Amino acid sequence: MRSKLAHVSVGLGVFLIVAAALVRFYAYPSLATVPADYEGVTKLEAKGAQIFNSDPEVLAPETSDLDISSRTIADSGAKAPDGDVVWVNSTTVKRADGSIFQQSRERAPFDAKSGAAVDCKACDSWTEVAAGDREPVTRHGQVYKFPFGTQKHGYPVWDDALGKATTAKFAGEEKLDGLTVYKFVQTIPDTMIETREVPGSVFGSKEASVQAEMWYQMTRTFWVEPQSGSPVNRVENRVQELRYDGVSVPAFTGTVQYTKAQVADLVSDGKSNATMLKGLQLTWPLIMLVVGALLLGLGVVLSRSAHDGVGNGAQKKKDRALAGV
Repeated sequence: MRSKLAHVSVGLGVFLIVAAALVRFYAYPSLATVPADYEGVTKLEAKGAQIFNSDPEVLAPETSDLDISSRTIADSGAKAPDGDVVWVNSTTVKRADGSIFQQSRERAPFDAKSGAAVDCKACDSWTEVAAGDREPVTRHGQVYKFPFGTQKHGYPVWDDALGKATTAKFAGEEKLDGLTVYKFVQTIPDTMIETREVPGSVFGSKEASVQAEMWYQMTRTFWVEPQSGSPVNRVENRVQELRYDGVSVPAFTGTVQYTKAQVADLVSDGKSNATMLKGLQLTWPLIMLVVGALLLGLGVVLSRSAHDGVGNGAQKKKDRALAGV
């Protein structure tokens, strides 16, 4: 009986030890990657934003609450190298009255595990500067997300307006409705990013048109669930102005952030993803390894005990036989 139990215990122990290795080094890496069929819509808002009304009959700043919808879909048919994915993002900004203030589209390839942009000519990376008018762009740094297993240090994050990546510095660990998140802050100082031909009347000039400078500054804060690297909240304090001859006119000044409902949904998803990924990476492999080692040890002990029992029984029979001679 002990011999049978020993074999069962050893078998289960070996199985659990092998399974622990498979979960940690196969299942976890397989799941800690962006799915090829991803699709999602993110809702943002900007209360009391100052924007420039480019209607020829207006040509002046106005203040409005903005509703922002950002739809992202993975292009599963993209000619991307193994390990890379391509996302297409469409963003629509509407005024409080429902009229469209701004629309934009972009296509960006990035590494499915690290979330960092990749230089992929076959992926057709672009940004749409006007309807149907696209410009190729090579991005750098984090694009839509942070790495799986985000660490407590700064990461370069791509900024479309600036046209380059700047560092989002690690700013501490916080809790959002019980979920552990890492806070990162990206600060872009006041920078002239382009010049535009603008009617002179916008600046009180008698000239028909002038070359105005577009100045831009941003403080962008991310709250990231570290296991998945997914932002569960984002707040952007943005100042974008047209400047000419000492006169500044707001182009887009305000605070853009996820809606409360969006944050609640992302935090809920973050809790599920964190539990699953942490379990696959550490908790479950560790439990299986410990239990497997215990069963393996128990099997060895039972095997030795069974062997000793057989040996002792044979010796007793031999002793009885000798005593009867």
